[in-house]
Amino acid sequence: MEKYSKWRDPGTGIQPFLPIVPPRSVSPIFVALLGPFSLVHAIARTILLGVIALLHVILIDGLCLIFTPVPPIYRLVSSVFTALTCRLALGIMGYWWITTDIYSPKRGKNGVSQISKVSPKKGDLIITNWTSYVDVLYLAFRHNPTFLLPIFSTPSSSTAPTAKTGRHTGTGSASINLSSSSAHQDLIGYEPIPLLALLARTGSLPPTYDIPPTTKYYKTLREARRKEGRPVVVFPEATTSNGRAILKFAEGVLDGSFSGREDGQVWIKYFRHTPPTAFASSATCPIPTPLNHLVFSLLYTPTPIPSRSLHVRTLHPSASPSSPSFLPSEILNNAPGGLDSAAKDPKAVWREAVGVVLAETGRIRRTKGMGWVEKASFLDYWGNKRR
Repeated sequence: MEKYSKWRDPGTGIQPFLPIVPPRSVSPIFVALLGPFSLVHAIARTILLGVIALLHVILIDGLCLIFTPVPPIYRLVSSVFTALTCRLALGIMGYWWITTDIYSPKRGKNGVSQISKVSPKKGDLIITNWTSYVDVLYLAFRHNPTFLLPIFSTPSSSTAPTAKTGRHTGTGSASINLSSSSAHQDLIGYEPIPLLALLARTGSLPPTYDIPPTTKYYKTLREARRKEGRPVVVFPEATTSNGRAILKFAEGVLDGSFSGREDGQVWIKYFRHTPPTAFASSATCPIPTPLNHLVFSLLYTPTPIPSRSLHVRTLHPSASPSSPSFLPSEILNNAPGGLDSAAKDPKAVWREAVGVVLAETGRIRRTKGMGWVEKASFLDYWGNKRR
């Protein structure tokens, strides 16, 4: 849409913040006939998910507290209960079978078969894209990790005028100035977010603070990996996209060498959702209304036995950032414009290199001009258009 052309990435032409609209290839009469059944179906599944959420709270925040004096037992029991509730939730949403595979730049069956039984453990870091609450549920089901969100300082001033967009400029979408209208915001650290709280934050911007928060947070990923008793997951995009491209990583995230082998393995994972159809809306949730999206997009389906597809790709550990053979300069040298990005900010070498391998793992493009800061202005405009 031309009115949102300001948030079209200049390098790829992709608009990563707009919700994906399903094709309208079904007769309106047919849709009207199925409407009542779809509504009942959605309400029934919503109630079931509410029961599962309540069960999760009772088990994790209630029963598991008995085992807190013995951390190993607590982690084991909480992992079992989390896996149970999250898998049930995914099943009710229609994800009966989730496919996975391992991507390896080094071809050959031997390298892949050697790690078929290896999974993230305490001290490991999982770096992944973020498109939906479904991604979070899968990670909780498989690994029961500690989820970390980057937190930033509130800008001291943001007095720059908001640029007009689309037809308002009178010059067409090709002439829109894509420079950011927000002041620079520094990374404070990484804040652990509970599972249910993170699900509710889907689509939202990362937390910002005037001063460092008094609640628990880590200044570096290395500190988080050493102190947490579980694998840690970080979303370097800091917010969700519509899945058509990887957002520009947040400034300060993944700066410096965060991947020493003595701290554990670094895992790169990419989540890919199937495109929407006339009977199944997109599972991606770029707008911060996860409950509305869940009920009216994911659960509102006319089929009595809905089925959805999710594919998870994992980068082979031999090519991950924790591998001795991982050389950021070499990766950026082989990526178009990679060295140019690193030259502007030497601290960003690791961040840019991880972005490249994440995009290669998912076989998807990156938006170098669209990140969470740009999404903030998009959400302001989106909200104003709907008032």
